[in-house]
Amino acid sequence: MKKTILFSTLTAFLLFVSLSCKNTSADKSEQHTDLLEELDDETDEDADDEESGEMFTDFEAEYNGEVQRLSDYVGNGNYVLVDFWASWCRPCREEIPNLIEAYNNYKDKGLIVLGVATWDDPADTEKAIKELGIPYPQIMNAQYAGSDAYGIEGIPEIILFAPDGTIVARGLRGEAIEEILSEIYE
Repeated sequence: MKKTILFSTLTAFLLFVSLSCKNTSADKSEQHTDLLEELDDETDEDADDEESGEMFTDFEAEYNGEVQRLSDYVGNGNYVLVDFWASWCRPCREEIPNLIEAYNNYKDKGLIVLGVATWDDPADTEKAIKELGIPYPQIMNAQYAGSDAYGIEGIPEIILFAPDGTIVARGLRGEAIEEILSEIYE
């Protein structure tokens, strides 16, 4: 009985509120629609920022007293394949053979492969580099600098940059790495 009274009271209150706001509800609906359209436009713009053709965003990391920047590698006349990874990340480790293969196949044609140690202890990164036999350069101790610059929420994130520093593709994995590189270099 108490539940029925409470439900009836709540229903009457909601009916009263909806009737008393009737004149402004159309305005609020239009405002809501406008807001959703603005948010949708902003979301589309944000998505475009992450797509091909956008210029790289520089970041830096310090390790052992040395500062390294993405701009030390990207935008200097070569294609650069950048792998944001961590030693503890199993999918990251599984991509390393693909990256080593890309490095070996295309380094003589000008490709630079670069690892960016993300969210990782530098000692663990160094150990993984030795264990996995990674031959290409690394930006050590990047922590959140690179992931924040590129909106990365999960790793590995592999991005290919053009010689001028624009993003060619991102989210590359497995065979997609070889497919895009073979198109560029052959």
